[in-house]
Formats: sequence, structure tokens, C-alpha cells
Amino acid sequence: MHLSRRGFLAGTAALGATGLLTACGYQDEAPTQGAGTTWSFTDDRGRKLEGERPTRIVAQVTAAAALWDLGVKSVGIFGPSKFADGKPDPQAGGVDLNTVTSLGNVWNEFNFDKFVSLNPQLLISVMYLKEQMWYVPDTQTEKIDKAAPSVGIRLQDISMPEGIAKFISLAKALGADTETPAIRAAKEEYEKADAALGEAAKKAAGLKILLVSAQKDAVYVSNAPKFATSKHYQSKGLNFVTPEAPDESQGGYYQQISWENIGKYPADVIMYDNRGGSLSLGPDGLGGVPTWAQLPAVKAGKLIPWNNETPFSYQRFTPQLTELTAALNKFA
Repeated sequence: MHLSRRGFLAGTAALGATGLLTACGYQDEAPTQGAGTTWSFTDDRGRKLEGERPTRIVAQVTAAAALWDLGVKSVGIFGPSKFADGKPDPQAGGVDLNTVTSLGNVWNEFNFDKFVSLNPQLLISVMYLKEQMWYVPDTQTEKIDKAAPSVGIRLQDISMPEGIAKFISLAKALGADTETPAIRAAKEEYEKADAALGEAAKKAAGLKILLVSAQKDAVYVSNAPKFATSKHYQSKGLNFVTPEAPDESQGGYYQQISWENIGKYPADVIMYDNRGGSLSLGPDGLGGVPTWAQLPAVKAGKLIPWNNETPFSYQRFTPQLTELTAALNKFA
């Protein structure tokens, strides 16, 4: 979410009406993604898409990464996929950035001419606020909507397992085999890691955990149940600090406070947003903020990185579960 308008969610600086669109969907027997068959799929805006199954897909990077791990590959992506130094952004997950066309890497950047040149049959994006397609510029929604049908997947107030299930459903509709040996193995690894997190959470039940996204001019205290990752962690038993006055105009995801007031929410452990648009721990980032350095959790070194835009797949979520489990076992 852009910090000047959609706040904490984007961390880096919609298609509103529902209706019937024809595109291409769902057949249980279809083993692989491909043309020549039909589908039917209703997205989280109530839009029903049906007709010939699409193969030329352009997707917001969070959606593209989730689908890629399920065997559905996009021809184009938009949203953060690379850092300034050219390294892949974790939001891109396993997407092969050498084989896809990027329409934009930052907020409000969407190259419409490139989009059209890809002959898109379907656009897919996630939605953190009602009816707002993530990283689709408001000024271009109408012409983008006319250029290709779209699917919106709502992520507000759901947990990671719920989100993964949504993308599995979409991948099936797009013709993917979501029961391959690789996917089954990934699910088994996830289940093991999730069980281990549950045991670690029991040991850490007495710890108060603060979720923050840090910017130079302000701090965003996160409301844990609003984010898919932290909502799942909370369900496992973690005790998160709740902001007193989350901004309901922005979905209730966070409360913005000044650095002078960062001590307002005491915590034993801090989970900090480690996406590219947030301050890092180094001297040029959080290390240079005096009030941050004075926090008990910082002094004790009880800090855990947190990515609230983790791609919705077993392959991408499992490493985060493992990292969090190790930290909790150390701090409890």
C-alpha cells in the first residue's frame, strides 16, 4: 500500500464494479495449463469468467509467484520484482524473471503499451482493500479492464492457509495439476514446519510481540489479524500487541505513529517489515534512529524479520515458518 494513500501494505513507493466477463477456466480433469479447453471461475468481486481457458496471463507479482509454484506461469508481471541493484525481490518468489515481461516495478507504474503487446488473455491481481486491484493504477483501470478480463483475489482478513487454498483453486481452474509429487512434498514440509511453529509458540506464549513497518518519517504499528502471515501466527498462539487506533480508512491494517512515540507499545520481541521499501537494520536505517535503539527488544537483540507480502504457496511460506520457529525457541 502506497504510504501517502494506501499506507503500510505496499511498503514501497480497481476495478470496482462487478459483472460478467468472458475469458477462458475450470475442468477437474485437465492435468496441465493449456489452451483448447474451457473454464468457469468466479473471483472475489463476484465476476464470473468463462469461455476458452486463458494461457497468456499477466499477474501482479504476489499472484504470479503463488501461481508459478503451482505450475501456472505468467507472460507478464507487475509490482516489485527486483531491487535497485537488480537482485530478485522475495515477493517474486520462484518466478523466472528472465522469461517474463515486467510492466512496472514500483507503485503506480504499469506500462499499458507493453501490457497490450503481450496479447493478454487474463489479468490477475490481489486485493487488500475492497474492489481495489493491487498495483493497478486508478488512472488506467478502465482501459486495462477493456483490454483483458481480470481476476481479483481478496486477501483482506484471511490467513496464509486460506490464501494458499484460494490460489490452488485458481490454479486448478487454469488447468494446473496441483497434486504433483513436488507440490505434495512441499505441502508435507509446510505441515511439519507449521507443527514445529505451534510447539515453539507454546513456549513463547508469554512474550509480547510488536509488528512494525519502519519509514524515515513514521512507524506503522501493524494489526496482526489483518495480515495473512501474522493472522496465521496468531492462530498458532503468538501474543501480538494490538494498536489502539488502527486506520479504518485504510482497512484497519495499521496505526501510524511518530518515532517519538515508538515506546508507546512495549514489547518483548519486535517483528520488523523487511521488504525493500522499509528501513533496514543497518546504520543508514533503523540503526540510525535513536528512539529505536532505546527499545528493550532492540537492546536485547530480540528482532525477527517479517514479510507481509509472502507469496501464497507452501514453498514460500515454509522457510518463514522455520525462521520464526528458530527465533522463538531462542527467545522464549
